[in-house]
Amino acid sequence: MVATSTPTSSTAFTRILPTDPRLANGKWLRIPGPTVLHPAVIETANRPMVPHRSPEAAGLVDRLSHNLKLVHATEQHVFWWTGTGSAGWEASIVNLTSPGDRIVVTVSGDFGDRYAKTAARLGLDVHRIDVEWGTAVTPEMLDEAFREHGPFRAAFITHSETSTGLANPLKELAAVARSHGALVVVDAVSSAAAMPVNVDAWDLDWVLSGSQKAWMCPPGLMISAVSERAMAAAEESTFPRFIWDVRTVAEATANHTSAQTPALSLQYALDAAVNAMLEEGLEAMYARHARLGGHMRDGLIANGLRVLADPAYPSQAVTAFHLPDGFENAQVFHDRLRDEYGIEIAIGQGHLAQSVLRVGHMGYVDQPELDATIEAIADLAKKPQG
Repeated sequence: MVATSTPTSSTAFTRILPTDPRLANGKWLRIPGPTVLHPAVIETANRPMVPHRSPEAAGLVDRLSHNLKLVHATEQHVFWWTGTGSAGWEASIVNLTSPGDRIVVTVSGDFGDRYAKTAARLGLDVHRIDVEWGTAVTPEMLDEAFREHGPFRAAFITHSETSTGLANPLKELAAVARSHGALVVVDAVSSAAAMPVNVDAWDLDWVLSGSQKAWMCPPGLMISAVSERAMAAAEESTFPRFIWDVRTVAEATANHTSAQTPALSLQYALDAAVNAMLEEGLEAMYARHARLGGHMRDGLIANGLRVLADPAYPSQAVTAFHLPDGFENAQVFHDRLRDEYGIEIAIGQGHLAQSVLRVGHMGYVDQPELDATIEAIADLAKKPQG
């Protein structure tokens, strides 16, 4: 899928061509997002502007609506807004609930924590299921929460927790929530287009993501798959809303247009990215991510490094690992990896900011750049600071 250079040793880092699309400012970009842009995305995003009420723009809306449904495995709705993935937190809340509603939120990392805090700030009655970061929220935990603390209007589930490299068992958690009559709302920011998220088969109601992750696009679009049940809930919600009102967006999409002036360049970029996904084949795409996720984890472990997430629940989009022995500061390791090896990864988040490092392997990526990343991390781990 990727081309140009295939480093196999540390000396190869200097032989990467400056035009390689996997580079950012001369560095291998291996953060969990924004991710490397697909070449077709780069080309398409630079196309001239068109009138946003033109037949050409209408065709883009129809094409995206159809193809995004394929990726989300749904025959219901997929909409998109100008905004970040985390804008989906607020959009889902103000469309599906009303102030004072009681909800349950899974918190297995920093982004689950942020989702819970967003809901609380907007006036929901939030019950948190907090687990140690790097471990999963199990269906049994969710069922117990419903039985002891419910009923809940909705269950808010983080699928791939980008801060820890863990994937909660979404299908099973959703089944529990639905058995209790709750709406199922999913933060799939780092799982959509990297891991299967089967909206219809798993009976999900709102699945949100951002263009800057496995979608292989620049930041700036929030994408949401929305069920008919969620559309009905939006009619009942008493939250004031305008830009985020899914009913307005649904009406505009049905009329082959947008409710407000759209981010046309980003929409064309997403169109190109989804076309590339469909050309690869969705099953092949998910298999590639699973293969690369396993390869990254196995490579780190083989070099004596400790992966953070429970091995029974790995994310196929991002891997977090503990700071190597001999190092006391994740930022120092990060900076040396960037400056000495030309590879940009990410440090941890929240209370793990200086003890954990994270590698993204979603979107436009294949094994050569992961091999180079593993080799560089392993080599630097042998050279403690000081």
